[in-house]
Amino acid sequence: MKTVYKNGSVDQMVAEISAELGNCTFVMYGADDGRFEEISRKLHQALPQAKKIGTTGFMFTPQGSMGEGIAAMGFTDDDAEVCVGTMRKVDTCPIKYLPGFQWSVETIHQKYPNNLCIEFVTGHEERVVSTMKVCAERVGMRFLGGTPGNTTDGQPKKIACNGKVLTNAAVYAVIGSKLGKIEVFKENLYHTRHETHIVTRVSEDNRTILELDGRKALDVYEEENHYSDATVEKGIFVNPLCRVVGAEHYVTAIFSFDKAKRSITTYKNVQKNDLISFTDIEGDYKKFMQDNMTEISSRNHVAGILSINCILRYMFFKDNQYVPEYARMMDQAASGCHLGIVGDGEQYIEQHINQSMVCAIFTKDR
Repeated sequence: MKTVYKNGSVDQMVAEISAELGNCTFVMYGADDGRFEEISRKLHQALPQAKKIGTTGFMFTPQGSMGEGIAAMGFTDDDAEVCVGTMRKVDTCPIKYLPGFQWSVETIHQKYPNNLCIEFVTGHEERVVSTMKVCAERVGMRFLGGTPGNTTDGQPKKIACNGKVLTNAAVYAVIGSKLGKIEVFKENLYHTRHETHIVTRVSEDNRTILELDGRKALDVYEEENHYSDATVEKGIFVNPLCRVVGAEHYVTAIFSFDKAKRSITTYKNVQKNDLISFTDIEGDYKKFMQDNMTEISSRNHVAGILSINCILRYMFFKDNQYVPEYARMMDQAASGCHLGIVGDGEQYIEQHINQSMVCAIFTKDR
């Protein structure tokens, strides 16, 4: 396994990547949205033997981050066997494309006990996750993924499979590791409270909470968190919502507050009768993350890490001048092989979540 990070002209970047990843049979990559189609096409032409999936977003480097360029992780035939594919029309009928995904899952599962599905999806995440779950859950295969980020204003989100750029779609890679086990991990910087609320009224598209416990949603939020209309925007980064599912909780990021309608719009769907809680950010979040990565790297012989961070985490890190330190920590935990992508949402096991980090830790047997 190997990661590369390139910036410059498309031709220059592709030439350098193809020279460094020339023996790879599978490549995952992140790239800037403005040149994504050209990058994807030329990268596939330069590495025709390698299967590929890609997405847009900000990208971590070993020392920081970049918004333009290519960050890629390559696997050789000695590292893994991989099946890639697509699901189209994710807004209406992704299930139509389930047979291809089912074949990939069964092919890899039968040969490799250490397996994982990684997907990138342009939207309608809940529908895609529930569709893929049908096949993955049957054989105990885990999956994680992300929603493209750093999208050009007014343009649709883009992903790519084998050089072809798609919108309104999902791309996936079903990976069977030949090196060792694959761990999956979800990092959430927020703690739930004992007090919970019932969603009693939502908008037609399920992205706006109109009422909690029969009251105006923003009234409840401001009252419990001690915010006013003048200060409530601070809550986006330190007091997001979360959906409570048994003992688990999944962050639901706040997109905006409507102070006239007293509503809260979120990045993911919220359903009527969902149980939610407000949250508080970890007091020493830097130590919390360092402890997590130290624990993961100390118990594994890490070959590489793919991480997907939410854009709101990234913005919080930038506001607190933490990006370089975070990038160095992740690179160290990944033994110098970290592909870190920042997107607009994360998928983990069977949930679409926000404001979190999900990662796949590829290990070598000791």
